[in-house]
Parts: sequence; C-alpha cells; structure tokens
Amino acid sequence: MIMQEELTGREGAPLSTGSALPDTNAPAPLNTAAAPVRFDATEEESRRIQALAGTTRGWLRLARLLLHQPSLAIHAAKTALRGASAGLRADHTLSWLIHVDTVRQVIPNGGMGATWGGLDTFMSLVAKHVARTAHALELGCGGGRVTRHIRPLVGTLVANDVSERILAEARAATVDLAPIDFRVAYGLGDDLRTQEFDAVIGHELLMQFDFDELLRFCSNIARSLKPGGVFIASVYTFDDAAEIAQHMGMIRDHGAGARSPFRVHRMPRQTYRDIFEACGFEIVEVQRSRADEYQAKKTPHTNFVLRRRADA
Repeated sequence: MIMQEELTGREGAPLSTGSALPDTNAPAPLNTAAAPVRFDATEEESRRIQALAGTTRGWLRLARLLLHQPSLAIHAAKTALRGASAGLRADHTLSWLIHVDTVRQVIPNGGMGATWGGLDTFMSLVAKHVARTAHALELGCGGGRVTRHIRPLVGTLVANDVSERILAEARAATVDLAPIDFRVAYGLGDDLRTQEFDAVIGHELLMQFDFDELLRFCSNIARSLKPGGVFIASVYTFDDAAEIAQHMGMIRDHGAGARSPFRVHRMPRQTYRDIFEACGFEIVEVQRSRADEYQAKKTPHTNFVLRRRADA
C-alpha cells in the first residue's frame, strides 16, 4: 500500500510515510542577498524619483544622461535623426509640400495628387446625390485637385485643410472658379458649425484617422449637417480574405505604414458601416472605384454615400 512505501523528494532525499508533500503552489522565496544593483527603493526614495520625473524637462534629463554616459551620444544622434524624419513625414503640411516639390521636379506647374487619378466613381456619386444648390463642405481639400471638380456641382462651397500653407496651394489651383470659402481646420471636426451644410464631401481623408478618432470626427460631421444632409466619403477597405492576405504580405515585406508617407488606416467595409451608423448616418449607397480609374497601381477606394438620420 502507498502508506507503507517510502517516497522520494525532489532532491532525492527520502520522505517518510508521515511527511507532508512539498507545497508546489507556495511562492518562491525572494533572494535577499546583497546585489550590485538595487531594486528596492524606499518610500521616500520613490517619492523623490517620481518628483524628478514629473518636474524635470525631458531634454534636461537626456543632457544629464549624456553627460554621465558620453558613449550614448552617437546613439542619441541617430535616434534624433530618425525622429526628425518621422516627424516630417507625420506633419501633414510638410509631407504634402514634399510631395508637391517632387511632382514639380517633373511637372513645373504640377499639383498635389497629379499622379493619383481615381475620381470617376467618387465624383459621379457627388453629382448624383448632392443638389446643385447645396451649401457644401469639402474636407481636407489639399491642393485643390478634387475642389476643382466639386465647385461646379454645388451652389456654395467651403473647403478646409490643416494649414494656411496648404490652402494657398488650393487657392492657386482654383483662381479661375467661382468663389470658395477656404478655412483652416482645427481638431477632429470640433470647429465645424452645427447644421451649417447640406452636404459634406471628403475624398481620401478618413483613412488618416484611427478608430477612436474616426468616431469623434464622423460625429462632428453629422452635427455639421442639416437634417437629411448627405456625407460622401472615400476610404480603403478590406472586402475579402485575399485583400487582407495581400496587405499582410506588404507589411511583412516593407513594414507597417509603407503604403503612404503618412499614416493610412484600412479596415473592413463592415467596420466603416458600423462607425457611420453609430455616428448618426444611414447608408444610402456604396460603390467601389474601378481599377482603371487610376493612373498608377493603387488600391481602389470604397465610396460611401451617407445621410444624416433625423434622430442624430
């Protein structure tokens, strides 16, 4: 019987029949031996460390670190250069103007998006769903490429973007058109006036926002529309498993964000539908742009026509 057998412990020492088995759930004892590095700050030391971290400017803390460890200077310089490059790409004004400068090396009077194409389906939806007398807003007008197509189709037009420098490009591209009210945009649509517009039009803009930002931005767009007003927007969507697999391959080969000099988000079509409906819109029509609309190889846009619900 087992009670009469001798049991053997983990280290090979025999355990008598009446000995208790080791408690394998007991916490391992802490190593209290003196160590070359301390990890046991006292309460007072913790307060002092937190105070320093909260009140000392980051650049001063970095300078102190480099003073004490000058061998880190080369690493810090490389990091600063990478950060500066990423910052330039992340800034919409600079990234747009870098793009324009590249275009103008080939086309002296070229504008933002001169190589993009892809407007046929989108503009056909604008012509179909926006009244010719509408007071409309174009979101993120950039250098005026889409603005030129929108202006003849509406009664009055407001066009916005994130800086006066970008708006200067749009003004120059539309001097031959009827008047346009150009405005600098602030925040995630928080500056939009309530129920000002009959229609809001945004081509290739919403994919620059993440999920939380998109909820806030689209809620503000709904607020800016009059009851029954329409919102026409183009986004990039995943419509089947093959597109997801293709996108994953691109990320493996080139890294996340390789599709654009600034961040571009792509989500399943149903996710966009859910966001739009949560923000007070009903879906009127959805069309995918054709591949032959684009001058270069590019993912076709998915174009949504939305109407502000009466209860929004």
